[in-house]
Amino acid sequence: MAINHSSPEGFYRLGFFSRTHGVRGNLVLQLDVDDPKRYGKIKAVHLKVNGLLVSYAVTAIKVTAKTAIVTLQDISTVEAAEPLVGLDAFLPLNELPKLPGNQLYFHEAIGMMVSDINEGLLGKITNIVDLPEQPVAVVDFNGKELLFPFLTRFITKVDRETKELTVDLPAGLVDIYRVS
Repeated sequence: MAINHSSPEGFYRLGFFSRTHGVRGNLVLQLDVDDPKRYGKIKAVHLKVNGLLVSYAVTAIKVTAKTAIVTLQDISTVEAAEPLVGLDAFLPLNELPKLPGNQLYFHEAIGMMVSDINEGLLGKITNIVDLPEQPVAVVDFNGKELLFPFLTRFITKVDRETKELTVDLPAGLVDIYRVS
């Protein structure tokens, strides 16, 4: 079965319920976030059930390295919890903390116009691919896909209001995409 990890409008994906835990209906939430400790006090999660976003109150949560044991209100048996296994959990975007300086969330970067300090305007970011080695920005560069490491060391300026991103990419990187 293919799993669609796209987030509903106005929400971001927190992770997914991988299995039940114990006999009281608790669930193991596999967290897909940079700082799991930050999520130790969430009050609700939103699950996509039959195409609809359903809110579940969180009555208890215990966060470990990359998982959390979650107790949801009105889910008190393994039988009640089992249908939730495999579902993605979402939180509203407005609950994300503001990032300082030149740091960006992936969803913020998509749609930004990118300029390199040496090469000028490159194009619009169409996607961020989160590879194990590093995230990579995909830019529509004159009808081709230009890829560059989406790392803060290459980002020199972020303008969230105008949705513009200025980068200082390694010499020669853009030239690779100019060859026909």
